[in-house]
This record gives sequence, C-alpha cells and structure tokens, in this order.
Amino acid sequence: MRVLNLVAAFGLTACATMGDDLPTVRYADAASRGSVAVFFAGRPSAADVDHATQNWTNALGDSFACHAPIHQVIDAGLVGALEIAAMNAAETRGGQPEIREGVRRYVGQLASLAVSHRDQPSPARCEALNGWTQRTTEAGRAAVARARSNGLMQDNYGILLDLLGH
Repeated sequence: MRVLNLVAAFGLTACATMGDDLPTVRYADAASRGSVAVFFAGRPSAADVDHATQNWTNALGDSFACHAPIHQVIDAGLVGALEIAAMNAAETRGGQPEIREGVRRYVGQLASLAVSHRDQPSPARCEALNGWTQRTTEAGRAAVARARSNGLMQDNYGILLDLLGH
C-alpha cells in the first residue's frame, strides 16, 4: 500500500505540470492520501497559493460565463475551495482549522462569481471548461471518499463536504 502511495505521489507531481490555466486537485488529493503523498506534493509558497487561487477563480468564472451546467460549476467550485484550503494548510503547515477557514473564504468567492457578469470566452475555452468541471468534480468526490475511508476527514467539515461526497 505504501508503494501505491509513493507512485500516486509521483503522479501528482507529474500532473501538476499539465494544463496551462485549468487548475487541478493536487493538494486536496495528496491530503486525502496521507502524509507521504503530502510530502511529495511539496510545500507551496504564498505566491503559489495566490496563483492557484487566481486560476481557480478564472476557470470557475469562465465556466459560469460559458453557461456550463450550474451544478457542475458549483461542485467544481467546492472542489476548488478544498484545493485552495489544502494548499493554504500545506503552505502554513496547518491542519483542519486552516482547511476549514480556507474553504469558508473560497466558498464566499464562489458565490460572488456565480452572480457576476463576465464576457463569454471562446467556444474552444468553453468546451475545455465543460470537460474540466466534470473531471474536477469527479476528482474532488474521489478525494473526499478516500479521505473519509482513510480516517483523515472528520465529520465536522459540514454540509460542504457532504455535497461533494454524493
């Protein structure tokens, strides 16, 4: 099992370089696998967290502007909140309180994206984002399920994580 965690961690590092501006679920995935995977995911800098937050915000805002299915964009946004929170925790070497606070902050940002008006991106970007929201939601659900099965997620995360768990 530890070998699988190591292989997964190396895969996380490789996946982080793929895709220019569509964010991935690297840190939340690593956190769901345990401390070895977190180690291999690395410690992001504050600039890394800011850059990732901007990428998530751009992708989600453009997804809303592309009129992607609203439930998929919201689910991808919840995954984004988990990812940004996991990055914040990795940056500060924090834990559950930092993750909860990061989720709370980003969910507020997601709500403002849902009601803001943006120009619609190109058809190619919209098509890429539609596939991205689906993949991101699936990756987030898998990370939540894995974290729960590994005993790494407490029930006090509330309804947000329950929404992703289904």
